[in-house]
This record gives sequence, structure tokens and C-alpha cells, in this order.
Amino acid sequence: MCNKNKDMKVWNILIVVLLVACNKAQEKGFVKIELDPIDRDKIIQSIIPDKKYVYWEYGRIDMIRDSYTIRIVGDSAFKKLIIKPKSGFFVECMPGYCASYIAFIDSGKVKYVTTESEFRKFIGKIDNLEEALLVSKTYDLWFDEKDKRGGSYRRTQNGYELYLCKYCHCPVSKESIKVYIDSSGNFKSINKGYYYKSKDCIMM
Repeated sequence: MCNKNKDMKVWNILIVVLLVACNKAQEKGFVKIELDPIDRDKIIQSIIPDKKYVYWEYGRIDMIRDSYTIRIVGDSAFKKLIIKPKSGFFVECMPGYCASYIAFIDSGKVKYVTTESEFRKFIGKIDNLEEALLVSKTYDLWFDEKDKRGGSYRRTQNGYELYLCKYCHCPVSKESIKVYIDSSGNFKSINKGYYYKSKDCIMM
């Protein structure tokens, strides 16, 4: 009986080792995301809309500080037609309010992007890593510049696989989320668990 238990323990250890080895083999090719997570304005410069417009702009609404335009593409004469909306996507700056918006000219009319789903539709086809990250942001995921478990990626034949971070302010914690996003923008994710936990709280 004792020998049988010992053999079972050995087999269990071997299975764990094999599973770890297989997991490591599957994860080859991931590289650190070499972008500044704070400088989202720079990442926005890589957006290529799903459709060509005579004019579009990406702007920032801020109820406390001055609102501003981050990017303008096309005939700037159309800018005078744009009225900044009062709401947008990527809502932040609590307890105040700031958000992003997109305004564009389509068939001679001014139209606005003010929700996460509209933003995903505006981007459409995933052309680059930056767009993959911005689409992931609409699902409340971003990347960790300090840890590959929350900030790495690899290019696939039809899109990207990424390890991103789901961040919580109170208590401060980080979860590793594996994301699959194809060139058409189809998105799915798997929670890989916490890789950082603390007892600290950051009040927003």
C-alpha cells in the first residue's frame, strides 16, 4: 500500500511537470509590449478606420480641465461643423468626468462615436497592435509595462494573442487576462488569475 501511494505521488509530480512544460512550450513567441500605457494619445495615432472619411477627429471631453482634440484626419475645413458631445467612451477621471469621442463626416452628415461598441465598429478590421489594444480597452483591459503576464503579445496568422491586465484600485490587484482577437475584430478572453495582490487602496 505504501509503495502504491508513493508511485501515485511520483505520477502526480510527473503530470504536473509535463503540464507546466507543455504550457511553456505553447507560450513561446510572446514579446513585451514596448509602448507607454500612460500615453494613450500616441497609441491613438495608429487608428485606421474601417472606412475612409473626408474628415474625422478623435477628441477628449473633460468636465474639469479643457477638452482637446487628439487627432485630426482629412479636410480640416469640416472641423467647424463639429459640436463636442457631452458623453463618450473610455469614461474616467472619477469622481469628475472625462471621456473620449470620435466625430466624422459620412455622406455629408456629422456623426459621432460615443460608446465602446460604436468605437469597435469604427475601427473595424484590426490593422495593428495599437488597434488590438484599444479594442481590448473597451473591455476594461489594458497592458502592464512592467510584467509580461499583463503586457505581452504575439502576432498570429489572423490577428493577435495578448496577455493583458485587469486592474482593480481597491485593493490594488492585477489579473492576467489572455486575449484572442482576430483581424475582423472578434474578441475572446480567458482569465489566468491574479499575478499581483496588495492590501492598498487607491481612491479615484
